[in-house]
Amino acid sequence: MRHDRVMSKGAGPVGAGRTGGVVHAVVLAGGSGERLGGVSKADIVLGGRRLLELVLDGLGPVVSGALVVVAPGSVEVPEGCRRTLEDPPGGGPLAGIAAGLDVLPEPEGPDELVLVCGVDTPGIGALAGRLLRALGEHPGGDGAVAVGGEPKPYRQYLEGLYRRDRLAGLLGRVRVRDRSVARTLRVLDLVEVLAPVQQCRDVDSPEDLAWWAERLGG
Repeated sequence: MRHDRVMSKGAGPVGAGRTGGVVHAVVLAGGSGERLGGVSKADIVLGGRRLLELVLDGLGPVVSGALVVVAPGSVEVPEGCRRTLEDPPGGGPLAGIAAGLDVLPEPEGPDELVLVCGVDTPGIGALAGRLLRALGEHPGGDGAVAVGGEPKPYRQYLEGLYRRDRLAGLLGRVRVRDRSVARTLRVLDLVEVLAPVQQCRDVDSPEDLAWWAERLGG
């Protein structure tokens, strides 16, 4: 049985409740951005920086392991990141997550974590530490996921931190291509972390882009 635990909005030192394991990240950067005119979301510039760079820098204080970017060859990926893409391309975000897991280094121990996010989440840096703390406070959980959005908050599975072995085990048992992320990952025992809009809002529409440009600069 899954037990959903809702955490408060309170912050705290990033180190509080750390699990002690290696933290990897899988950034999904292959979206077509249809509602934004078909642009590459990774290459959208906010505050003078590409979205991909903003996201990767935001993850820096939390990620101690590999940074994996799931993106087509047309997207420039910073040095030091691992690049991959689901095969065949266009299989959806769940297939992208599986592809990202496949190129992680061999596990160093049983407590490794994987932070999964889309490239269109510029607020992930503020959220990542909270996810890590929440999972550290509930060591039996399979992961921690942001809960936010308007008009009614919902689980943001692409802003989540998962135990590597449990996520990989689940995806190894299902057909990942064109399968819903929410319907697949909802079976995991996840801590829910309430997230304000400035942390969890993604860049999915012209309105979202304008909202972030106002805060970060166009």
